[in-house]
Amino acid sequence: MQRLSNHTKAVLFSENLLEQQVMRRDNATVIMHLDYTLGRPRNDFGTPYGRMSGSKMLVTVRVGTRDNKEYYERLTMNESQTFTIVFNATYDEWGMLANYESATVVEGYIVGITENYDSDKAAEQSEQMTLEFSFLLTSMTYIGENDNNLTLNFVN
Repeated sequence: MQRLSNHTKAVLFSENLLEQQVMRRDNATVIMHLDYTLGRPRNDFGTPYGRMSGSKMLVTVRVGTRDNKEYYERLTMNESQTFTIVFNATYDEWGMLANYESATVVEGYIVGITENYDSDKAAEQSEQMTLEFSFLLTSMTYIGENDNNLTLNFVN
């Protein structure tokens, strides 16, 4: 299979982009896989009504074995957490977030974490691993151009 791009498509920040304007490349984690489903009740004619119902968001990131500590600490907090997902980010010469195509701020609870290594041998030798965590969504804010933001609050 041909590699289409070496460009990083999405990164995960542990901060809220709407509240913190300075985002450092050092604090970004590359997202390998992102999956979530949203639903809204519809009547017999297909017209949506009521509030959105959220689900779990599954996020897979590649982290160093020492970097996963933050996610485990957040899991034990048992309180709402906020993450920012930035798509097609560019950084300035000082490593600060300069521009991005779009972004999403998600809020909710980390409900599970799974660590994966390429193999058992790699677990002993590697400084990198794949970390997958389940995130129970309570709200999601799509950040658009010119501060056109759309916030969805979910019933869980």
